[in-house]
Amino acid sequence: MEKHEELQNKIKIIIKELGLTQKEMAKRVYCERFEDDEPEEMRKFTETFRQNLKRKAKPELLESYLANIANLREFKNSDLAISNPLDLGFISLDVKRALQEVSKELINNIDSEGSKL
Repeated sequence: MEKHEELQNKIKIIIKELGLTQKEMAKRVYCERFEDDEPEEMRKFTETFRQNLKRKAKPELLESYLANIANLREFKNSDLAISNPLDLGFISLDVKRALQEVSKELINNIDSEGSKL
């Protein structure tokens, strides 16, 4: 499966899990991306969004859709972020915190070993 197909599937799964239609999600993504809510521009974006979930779209564009979706209140309030983690190209906050704790412990251990010498 190509990268764009994987990303399209992730977006479709999220839409389904949130109980939305592609049109509803497109409107939310539009509002996340743009300040204005001009009906004609929103309609054009909605159609483009839906088409990009069907045809070979640039992975970067689909990743930007995922980033917008991750910022939506519905997504943040859902269990999706925890139960179905998505690789959005960055380290999750939980993993980052765990790595910081491990780093602190290692530094403390090194410091205490160094003071014994």
